[in-house]
Amino acid sequence: MDVTLRPLNNDNAEFKQLHKWCKNKFVYEWFEQRVLSYDEIVKKYRNKLLKNKQKLFIIQYKNKDIGLVQIYKFKNDINLDELDYFKNIYEYDLFIGEEEYLSKRIGTNTVQLINQIIYYEYLADAIILRPFKRNIRAIKCYEKCNFKPIADYDGKDTLGNPEIISVLLNTKKH
Repeated sequence: MDVTLRPLNNDNAEFKQLHKWCKNKFVYEWFEQRVLSYDEIVKKYRNKLLKNKQKLFIIQYKNKDIGLVQIYKFKNDINLDELDYFKNIYEYDLFIGEEEYLSKRIGTNTVQLINQIIYYEYLADAIILRPFKRNIRAIKCYEKCNFKPIADYDGKDTLGNPEIISVLLNTKKH
């Protein structure tokens, strides 16, 4: 597999790269719903790095930085009974920020790698993903990686606009 992850560094070069990616419509449509300024990117990701509540990684393909993933402990803020069985659930968000790497199975390979890391390093027993229901490309990728839809709910995007959120579940094979 040519996909690897490396920790996001707390430096201006990294934030400039994130800002470049987040200006792409194919990223902000699903990730922030608007273009963030450079200062907003720095503040957001520097705070995440300092608080250490999320693990932030740069996605690399053949040693080229192409995207971002943020991994965090799932908080059952949607109160789904199906999740009560699990004790250690994680969730993550990711994007590929370089357009030439879309639709080449790199996203699928990235999801498979992240799942391995979460199961074997974080000792999770389940993983939840919550894309917008209209993000068909992402949902198809997740389903290829054994995520199963378990619910939809009325949510909001980062701007407060209504969105239907799909909940997808992947469980560790025993």
